[in-house]
Amino acid sequence: MGRVRAWPVLTASTLGLLLSGCYSGLDGVDPQGLADDPLADSSGEGDDSGDDSGDSSGDDGPEASCEAPSVGVASLRRLTSFEYDNTVRDLLGDTSRPAQKSFSPDEQYGGYAANAVAPIAKTQLDEYTSAAETLADTFMETGLGDTIDCPMADTACVTGFVTDFGRKAFRRPLEPAEIADYVALYEDARGAWNGATGVRMVVEAMLLSPNFLYHMETLPEGAAETDVVPLGAFELASRMSYFVWASMPDEELLDAAEAGMLDTPEGREEQIRRMLEDDRAADTIASFTTQWMHLEGLPDKVKDAEMFPQWGAPLAASMEEETLAFADEVIRRGDGKLETLLTAPWTVGDDSLAELYGVAAPEGGFGVIDLPPTERAGLLTQASFLATNAHAAENSWVHRGLFVRQNLLCQTLPAPPVGVEVNDPNDAGRLENQECKSCHTMIDPIGWAFDDYDPLGAFVDEGEPGEVIGASVGQFDDVVALAGSLAAAPEVHECVATQWFRYAARRSETVADSCALDQIKATFAESGQDVRELIVAVAMSEAFGFHKASE
Repeated sequence: MGRVRAWPVLTASTLGLLLSGCYSGLDGVDPQGLADDPLADSSGEGDDSGDDSGDSSGDDGPEASCEAPSVGVASLRRLTSFEYDNTVRDLLGDTSRPAQKSFSPDEQYGGYAANAVAPIAKTQLDEYTSAAETLADTFMETGLGDTIDCPMADTACVTGFVTDFGRKAFRRPLEPAEIADYVALYEDARGAWNGATGVRMVVEAMLLSPNFLYHMETLPEGAAETDVVPLGAFELASRMSYFVWASMPDEELLDAAEAGMLDTPEGREEQIRRMLEDDRAADTIASFTTQWMHLEGLPDKVKDAEMFPQWGAPLAASMEEETLAFADEVIRRGDGKLETLLTAPWTVGDDSLAELYGVAAPEGGFGVIDLPPTERAGLLTQASFLATNAHAAENSWVHRGLFVRQNLLCQTLPAPPVGVEVNDPNDAGRLENQECKSCHTMIDPIGWAFDDYDPLGAFVDEGEPGEVIGASVGQFDDVVALAGSLAAAPEVHECVATQWFRYAARRSETVADSCALDQIKATFAESGQDVRELIVAVAMSEAFGFHKASE
């Protein structure tokens, strides 16, 4: 790529695209039509069903053989908003979280944010451009001193900066031609303005490069798109860091990749366990829990103001923080067990939640709260779950029962008939209606027991015994009993393992993933359902370490 000289008339976003150097010949990216949509993602190739229902049936292809590596198709995907904000935090030291504040919603795929199917829109490109400009300006004002300690008018100095900063931003070493292109950008901007402007434009251009915005995984030379190929060391390091930290690799992980330490199972596992012990692992636990428990829309839930005058943004924030803090306490500092997540008679909350639960408030803000063991048991009796899966003035058997079916048993039910209002009130008559009963028989009897809690999550003792038909759970007297049965059910153990796989892969499982997924489930079982060991098993799996671009 030759040097571009007309810097004064080119926008920074154009420079970023010109210098990205990664569209031509990349798997999953169509280089055609870039003038109209220069970051267009044609990654709908492969598993393009767009189904985010959590269907575990996978492809209808031939049964996978475990004798050779076998994985499902992994589409090219962009950073999620959460990943973007965490990455600029770790790369630039910027905690302003621009994606959370102003980016378009992430695309959901396989039940989790993925950004892997729909092409990027002009609005999203504008969002990236605006964020890059602001981030680069702020970095020059506040963060540059920690990164460059030599004159910005010196090409040799800036070449070193491009090399080091680019390795972090792109999660891999830059090619010599890439270094030359970014140095050329710097030199021409320095000639037109000054060295500081040149450095700022380099930073802005890198933040707009697909190498920064996308999870780049390329095919080895000579490989076909249908081949199952091992990830390169830096691609594997990036997968590991975005799974365990929801952010970019740190220097130690990049150095391990460069030294070949990730080429062995022992070296890979050592890094995964090191990362799990780092505080940044809390971000992945929070991200998974938020999406698995469907907490994203909690602050926007409407509650009857007359019945629930305490409802509002502060209480909603406390509810969400409770669930995330509880999951983090169990997984990172506690026993790590799925059983504890589902049955613990305690939580982590503040005075507003203690009042809702009718117990003594913790001292000093958020803290561990002991709860009545006959009323509360883990995640399913927390206010965040109960309030999210309820209407404004009454509970919802459908929402609460459907969550158990889909998110804890990985079962998919048919969509409701056309014209049916999914927010209709509870109605026992649905079980007598021939058009409705086939689905509601699977859902409503789970929801009955949840009537022990009101639409905000307070205990009101109005529930009735229920049943999980078609599962080992069977009948139960109340939600506490349900939680205990779910915690012991093999179907739930396998489903939770599958949910973590979907979160890591950001897609639904396929037949091609069955060997890897079976091993993940077996490891989870052997650990006594320790979620930490589940995370390690997913990151150590064949499906995690290999890549296939197309069927």
